[in-house]
Amino acid sequence: MQNRRFFWSILAVCLILTITLESTEVSDSNLLAMPVQSHPRLFLDTSDLTALRASAETTHREIWVPIRDYVDSQLGTAPPQAAPPDGDLNTYRGYGDQLIPLAFACVITGQSDYCDLAETYLLTYAAWDQWGEDDRRGLGLAHMLQGNAVAYDWLYGWLSPSEREVVRESLGRWAQEMYEASAEPGQVWWQKSYVQNFYWITHGALGMAGLALLGEDERAGMWVDQAVSKLSRGRDMLNGMQDGTWHEGIPYQSYALEMSLPFMVNVRRIRGTDILPHAYLGHYPFWRIYNHLPDSRQFIMSYGDFEWSWIGIESHLLRFVAHEYESGYAEWMAQQLIETYSRNGESWSAPWYVFEFLYYDPSVALVPPTGLKKAYVFSDLEGIVWRTGWGKEDLVFGLKAGIYGGRFAFDTFTQEIYPWEPPCTDTDCQLNIDHDHGDTNGFYIHRKGQWLAPESEGVGKRATAFHNTLLIDGQGQYMPPDDYYGERPEDFVGSDGYLEATASTPSFDYVAADATRRYKDIPGLEDVTRHVVFVRPDYFVMLDNLAAGAPHQYDWVCHFGESVSVEANWVRGNADDGQILGVAIAAPSSFEANTGDDGHPYVRVRPASILDDVRFAHVLYPTDDTSWNSRPNVAVLGDSGKAIAVRVQMNDGSGRIDDVLLTYVQPISTTTVSSYRYDGQVAVVTRGADERLEKQFSYGGTFLTDQAIGKVLATNLDRNNPFEATYLDHTVFINGNIVTRVTLYAPYAEYVTLNGVPWSFSRCGEYITLGEARRVYLPIVLKNPCNS
Repeated sequence: MQNRRFFWSILAVCLILTITLESTEVSDSNLLAMPVQSHPRLFLDTSDLTALRASAETTHREIWVPIRDYVDSQLGTAPPQAAPPDGDLNTYRGYGDQLIPLAFACVITGQSDYCDLAETYLLTYAAWDQWGEDDRRGLGLAHMLQGNAVAYDWLYGWLSPSEREVVRESLGRWAQEMYEASAEPGQVWWQKSYVQNFYWITHGALGMAGLALLGEDERAGMWVDQAVSKLSRGRDMLNGMQDGTWHEGIPYQSYALEMSLPFMVNVRRIRGTDILPHAYLGHYPFWRIYNHLPDSRQFIMSYGDFEWSWIGIESHLLRFVAHEYESGYAEWMAQQLIETYSRNGESWSAPWYVFEFLYYDPSVALVPPTGLKKAYVFSDLEGIVWRTGWGKEDLVFGLKAGIYGGRFAFDTFTQEIYPWEPPCTDTDCQLNIDHDHGDTNGFYIHRKGQWLAPESEGVGKRATAFHNTLLIDGQGQYMPPDDYYGERPEDFVGSDGYLEATASTPSFDYVAADATRRYKDIPGLEDVTRHVVFVRPDYFVMLDNLAAGAPHQYDWVCHFGESVSVEANWVRGNADDGQILGVAIAAPSSFEANTGDDGHPYVRVRPASILDDVRFAHVLYPTDDTSWNSRPNVAVLGDSGKAIAVRVQMNDGSGRIDDVLLTYVQPISTTTVSSYRYDGQVAVVTRGADERLEKQFSYGGTFLTDQAIGKVLATNLDRNNPFEATYLDHTVFINGNIVTRVTLYAPYAEYVTLNGVPWSFSRCGEYITLGEARRVYLPIVLKNPCNS
């Protein structure tokens, strides 16, 4: 068999090669005799073989070894002679993917046993009369197309002319089936479903088949053009999103990218056509980094249809991004996933190791995220992630204000503008939300390797009750009527939630997320807004303001790790390893707390009576068994009808007291609550055991006054930027934007830094004033009179 193919290779390229095949070492092979102008051309050509083989023994060895181990495990096997009549999606997905490592082992080693094995599978599939479950033109066919296209290209020099013809005929037949599904109106549901993973996977596979058969099948250029056209529109959709997120969740995002990226990479390589979504991919590493849960195959923003068992390795995607954009952050994230998963020679991992091998650039050094900010806003998802760090002991919080399809897709769809093809009622474009849930304002908390506040994740758990958000009269959030495919823009208008405000400083984070329109089926609602303050690194204050023109029954829902119980005004949510999420119910003062389990234990807190307006004020306090009895005291100091003041008094021996002020009505105006008067959206005042001011934080206003002591704590602040002052001994550390003369109550200050830079100031009694004075290298006090 080998001599026959070798002889044909000589005739084809008119040169003589000496081939030495060894069983354990990378060696020359008939692949060197392939016509350079023809094959291989996907990812590599004959000029790349020497370098690839060398890297398999050096820089890429740890990727190569599990690929080889998997192929070794398949020696002596063969696929069914006929397509499995009862095969499901995973059947065809697995057979298509399997070809990729089999063919790659032939490329890297040239060993006849590997090449014969890959050829056997390729030729057997060519005889099948079905390439997808139930003969569908969807994901199963896509995997078969991509695997067979890659294998045909890489094994070309190993095949006889008649064998090539057999494979070409089969691959062309099924590629045409996929093309017609994509191009002919009404054939399949996914033709215009730009934000559904099917769209990306099917068109990526069609394009790969076209690239493999360019110059050999007169239809191939048409297939490539169709894939380019479709994925160019998809590129514009992703670049409009830009923030690297995906409304269907991380598993479906990974799936769509890993199956479409090979075509996008190769159409640029072969045709010079760049349809990569560069803006989107450039942000993708940050999405994955902020979601990262160390030593875990999980992630903080665990929304949408998925099961944890689906989670696969994504290092190949990150290593492409690392190489393409010289991103050390992407390389760091890739290595974290590799360490967590460890390498294995399995059918579910080996195909993606092949792509990782081809994408990996060892010259890109990893950059750990230690220099990144601990808070990140994902604008298209309308979500935030707050972290105390990236170690296993750290605390991670996520909140998804969310919107069906993501902000860019939702807005352009409801307005019927590009990238959609208006009018959608005629063109069948669809904002496909089949995997989205009613989870706006859902939150997640993870700490020390344990879920403190998970959601009840899973396929089909769309209902709002499964998520850490709110029920109104037992109802959840709006879902378009009987149409998860989203073919009518008018069904979505006025149903979005959004981030109203975000602010972060070194010690505090704040988010306000408006979900009012997400409950548009419930008449008379005026406000459903969630406010959260993170008092780093200790706890969260969560305020939900609910206002309506008529009474309603409101339920605040939170899920926990292992079990839940209610102790007076505290909810105790237990997790493994002695971890606890304590929830102090500060408001309403009269409430009912009911527990249950819908996949995770949960509590539902509701006012004792049905009301039109309700404020839920909770302190979410991560702790453990040892410290449970020293949890803080929590109380509402006052509620003005515009703002609420919550006091958190620590019981850890520090004597620390935090007063957290939150304005919950719009527009923001000057208000008095408890002893405080201010004009902002949020403020925090921290005092020590001797009531000495330790910290203050403000956002959305210009001043903060404590009338109990008769002091203006800060004035002339920039309302558009957060402000924090930390008082330590005789130094005040300020973070914020000084646009005019800011005056602070700071009776003991001798030194001031502004955003880490020593800064000059003037003093008048107990107050200091900073302005546009100047940066200094030795902090000084300017001797200005009090009336200057």
